[in-house]
Amino acid sequence: MSIKALAAARTSVALAAAGAVLALTSGAAEAAGPVSGAEAVIAVGNEVAAPVVSPDGATAYVVTATAQGGLVLKTVDTRTGVTAGGLALGPNRWMVFTALSADGSRLYVLDYLTLSVIDVRSMSLLGTTVLPDQPRPSGGSVGWPAGIALSPDGATLYVSQSGAQTVGHLGNGRVLSFATAQRAFTSAVEYPASIPGNVVVRPGGHDLYVGSEAGVVHLDLTGASPAVTRVVPGTAAGHDSQLAFSPDGTRLFAVNGANGGAGDEIDPVTDTVTARFTLTTTSVDFRYPQVSPDGTRLYVVDDTIEGAGPSVYVLDTTTDTVAQGEAQALNEERVNGFAVGPDGHTLYAGGTVASTASLQIVALQ
Repeated sequence: MSIKALAAARTSVALAAAGAVLALTSGAAEAAGPVSGAEAVIAVGNEVAAPVVSPDGATAYVVTATAQGGLVLKTVDTRTGVTAGGLALGPNRWMVFTALSADGSRLYVLDYLTLSVIDVRSMSLLGTTVLPDQPRPSGGSVGWPAGIALSPDGATLYVSQSGAQTVGHLGNGRVLSFATAQRAFTSAVEYPASIPGNVVVRPGGHDLYVGSEAGVVHLDLTGASPAVTRVVPGTAAGHDSQLAFSPDGTRLFAVNGANGGAGDEIDPVTDTVTARFTLTTTSVDFRYPQVSPDGTRLYVVDDTIEGAGPSVYVLDTTTDTVAQGEAQALNEERVNGFAVGPDGHTLYAGGTVASTASLQIVALQ
């Protein structure tokens, strides 16, 4: 079955069930739910496009750059493609990460070492904070950021950062904690790896995981600051650096972001690898893993420069096998960000062709 047919079937069943419940309880004819985006390629700016999607699916917030080198936030109506806004966020420093609060009210944008907090309802900048300095030898430079993630309650934002750099050496990386109410960094904890991947927080839990060249690092969040628990055995050999949780928090998917085509499924209760899967046997650069809201699909972007260009690989998480015929080619030359819509079957890829940045909306039903 194709991905469009599968998505349509899932949606039909879900809407029928929801409609039946509403009819029984309130007589409503239709079930409310997140909207789907209309397929399109929408020009948004220059050189970078990092998207996140509102909880209702109606709006995509895209961080992009101007021709003059500034970073701005724009909104895109996912159904009409109409672009608006242009909230200035300072100079473009080329390393952009975004996180949206669960209620859709706050957007956090990390651009290299500067964190911006935005009220998206009023499209206003609430403040900016520079990452605290990193201990390093004389002549060394600070590490680069690799990802951000919010706690389930939105109270804390976590940042993964590489180790400090000196000639021929990288120190240990670290996780920074940012209290969103106070808009201040409260702790910095080193972990036993130098080159981090992204960082994820377990849904419904008190655990944080960072991908790295040394494997997947588990940190406990129950104390005053994160505490390193262990490196998940077996993940170092796979160079698992790009992570995504299932929505229920019972499965952690880790893929190779260093030109490999495989990945691991991890049980976060025992921190053991329960399955190993292969998405492709070719050399690829996997980024931006996302699990669908129903937990049945893992989407991963192949952002390899060579070849036919970026595409989306799809893993059937019920069998840990590639979903045949469901790969999706993207229009961009390079991808800067990727999100799965709350409806579960609309994909949002931000990327560039030459110096033009665009948001590509892929409708899977």
